[in-house]
Amino acid sequence: MGPTEKSFSQVKAILGKLDRSIDEVRARRTTGDLKPFPVPSPAPAPMAVPPVRPAEAPGNRQNSPYGRATPLPFGG
Repeated sequence: MGPTEKSFSQVKAILGKLDRSIDEVRARRTTGDLKPFPVPSPAPAPMAVPPVRPAEAPGNRQNSPYGRATPLPFGG
């Protein structure tokens, strides 16, 4: 199964953006315009979440609709 037209267009768009970015950086370097790249703002601090108590492990599950697992007979 080959690539779809949509996926081809998406890859083509990504590569086009990458080319423009490289050309922009190259132009800045060659013209001497060495202004710093924009730095993304730091991520906000995570909110404090109270710890979750783990659920108690079920003991003997007699109420399972599938019953208890039994070993398969060895057909050797």
